[in-house]
Amino acid sequence: MKKYSRTILMLTLSMSVTGCMSSPSWTEQQRPKQWATVIDRKINLYQVSPWLYRSEQPSNALMPTLQHNQIHTIINLRARDADTQPFAQKNLALVHIPIHTWSISRNDLLQVMKQLQAAQAQHQNVLIHCYHGSDRTGASIAMYRIIFEGWSEADALAEMKHGGFGFHPIWINIEALFRPENIKWIREQLANPS
Repeated sequence: MKKYSRTILMLTLSMSVTGCMSSPSWTEQQRPKQWATVIDRKINLYQVSPWLYRSEQPSNALMPTLQHNQIHTIINLRARDADTQPFAQKNLALVHIPIHTWSISRNDLLQVMKQLQAAQAQHQNVLIHCYHGSDRTGASIAMYRIIFEGWSEADALAEMKHGGFGFHPIWINIEALFRPENIKWIREQLANPS
């Protein structure tokens, strides 16, 4: 029984340590030029495209940066809505798409893509975030790269995992979302919502 208890303890400790580990970041020399560019590493804030940004949970202190970058819409992927209080009176469109990292689905990513499609049609700049700006945000940006920019699955996943955003490889369910049938389904839904 002692051996069994020790094995369980070791497995539990191992899982808790690997859960905190993030994928290794590629060096500046390895990073492709088309990957997101850093604005502020302390808050994991990057510019993805001329109109799309990503970060961790923003605070009211980020307001000058949001204004400088003319961000009109904030998409919050956290299960909890922590944006209403700091940003409700700031003339921003606040979109809440609650996603749990462990159960993120293709429908979750479709909802994000629909919001991006609408913002792009209205020429609005968008910030996407979750708590750390790593996993849910990373999956959303990877799907954006594939759907909107025509990146290959391999290129989008490489940026997601090695772009320096803190992606946690324990979430193997996220990478599994990028199967061709899911990408095709999202494209079809965006082209013909009925």
